[in-house]
Amino acid sequence: MRIEYTALGDSLTVGRGSGLFSSGFVQRFRHIMQADLEAEVSVSVFAKSGLETEEILHLLSLPHVQKRIQTADMITITGCGNDLFESVRAFQENPDETIFRRASEHCHENFEKMITQIARIKWKNAPPYAIRVFNLYNPFPDIPIADKWITSYNSHLSQLASAPHVKIADVYSAFKGKEKEYLSFDGVHPNSQGYQVMADTLQKIGYGEIAH
Repeated sequence: MRIEYTALGDSLTVGRGSGLFSSGFVQRFRHIMQADLEAEVSVSVFAKSGLETEEILHLLSLPHVQKRIQTADMITITGCGNDLFESVRAFQENPDETIFRRASEHCHENFEKMITQIARIKWKNAPPYAIRVFNLYNPFPDIPIADKWITSYNSHLSQLASAPHVKIADVYSAFKGKEKEYLSFDGVHPNSQGYQVMADTLQKIGYGEIAH
C-alpha cells in the first residue's frame, strides 16, 4: 500500500520554529501514517512562510500542484495565521472590530474555494481522499480581542467539515493554556513539541476515508 500526502499552506506547513535539527508536523505526520497504515507515504509540500489564504488558494491553479493534488490520498492545509497578523496590526492602529470580521470572512471564503477547487481537480478519477484543515491556535492569549476573533473564526471554519472528505484539525483546543509550552521563542510559531501536538491532532482524527 502506498499513500500520497500533499501539504499546502504557510509557515506552519514549512515547519518554521521547529528548530534546526527538528521537523515540523508534516514529516512527523508522515511517519505516524506510515506506522498506523503500514504503508509507504510519499510527501509533496507546497508552502511558504508569509502566505495568506488567497495566495494558498492560488497554489491550486498551478499545474505542478494540481498534478500532486490529483493523485493525493491525504491533503493537509494550514492558513489564515498571516491574515490574523495583518488584522491585529490594523486593529492596533484603528480599533475597529469589523477588521477582524472581514478578515475572518475572507479566510473562510478562500478555504471554501480551496475545497471546491480540490474537488474539481479530483472529480474525473478520484479515489477516496481526505482533507484536513487546521483551525487557528491563539498566539496572543493576553489580547482578549484576539481570542474572541479566533474562536469566532474557528467556529465558522468548522462548517467546512460538512463537505465530503473534510475534517477540522482542532489545534486551538490542543494549544489552549499551553501556548508557552508549545510555541517557539518567537511566541508565534510552534516549537518542536507544538509540531508534535499538531501531528498527534491529525492522527486522532483518523484515516477513515483512505484506510483500506
